[in-house]
Amino acid sequence: MNNLVKTRNWIIIILCSTIVCMGIGFAIVAMQLENATNEQPTFAVEFTSAKERTPVQGGIKTPSATSSITNSNQTINIEFNLSSPRDEISYRVTIKNTGNVKAEIIELIEKPDYLTSPAAATSILPVKISHNSISGKVLDPGEEVDLTIIAMYDYNATSSPVTVPYQLSILAKSKE
Repeated sequence: MNNLVKTRNWIIIILCSTIVCMGIGFAIVAMQLENATNEQPTFAVEFTSAKERTPVQGGIKTPSATSSITNSNQTINIEFNLSSPRDEISYRVTIKNTGNVKAEIIELIEKPDYLTSPAAATSILPVKISHNSISGKVLDPGEEVDLTIIAMYDYNATSSPVTVPYQLSILAKSKE
């Protein structure tokens, strides 16, 4: 009989502790659910880094470039310095969705627009600017995309130093 009372007491203790643990677990889950429902949607697509890649030297002087990210990480300014035919320098620029909603990159706004404006492209001859197209790319929250910008000095041109200012800004929209 004494053994039966001990067993019954252990069962009651185990059941009580199970109920207490379930209550604590429910409270934790309820707090997490409340935090998730109170979270506001945030939209933010930004330039996060700009890294110069290995330059190609066509003459005596090595090509160089400087960059800065401004305007609340929405604009990148790059200045390319090339001096000889076959000089080439490129940048890998990382664009990241730092918000918590999906975002679509509509386009990159270039100033001056060396890619589509013949007058602007002529002003920097014999240098040509190009980059990969990321227009229409949809980024999930936390996702990144790399943009490669290349400045090339034409191999048929005569040697003279050229400084090319270049600015890119992001135009994006929310997908939700």
